[in-house]
Amino acid sequence: MLRKWATPLTIASFIIVGVTGVLWYFHLVTGIARWMHEIIGLAMVVIVGLHLALNWRPFKIYLKKPIGLTVILLGVALTIGAYVWPEEERAGRGGPPSLAAISAFSDETLTTLGPIFDTTGDVLVTRLESAGFEGVTASSTVEDLVGTNERAQLSAFTALAR
Repeated sequence: MLRKWATPLTIASFIIVGVTGVLWYFHLVTGIARWMHEIIGLAMVVIVGLHLALNWRPFKIYLKKPIGLTVILLGVALTIGAYVWPEEERAGRGGPPSLAAISAFSDETLTTLGPIFDTTGDVLVTRLESAGFEGVTASSTVEDLVGTNERAQLSAFTALAR
């Protein structure tokens, strides 16, 4: 029974994840498509695992051929590399424009950032303090407060914009 469903489910999940991924890349994804991409992507891991288990003997043939083994190992290496490469070295290379802007302004004082947010540095101090940031002064920078982590900087800039 499972063998009858494994390949069609693998193909269908690949189509959904592939198409929504391409649309997401071009910033054309909708809320439901984003949800489908994420949830079906997780389901795809299980589906491909089942497909692999059901077709283990043919899969082992790829492990014996240099081209097949090289492609598989390259995929594993790229996946691992994407998570072990230091984030600081990736900063500013591609990525969302909002993160590039955050990187560009994270070392500016709150007084300097005030006009960008159409307010003063003192108001920005109040916004950050009410968001839970401590030790904030008008001469503080976002980098002083949260370091170089892009997610933490995004959180701080989100607080500044409120």
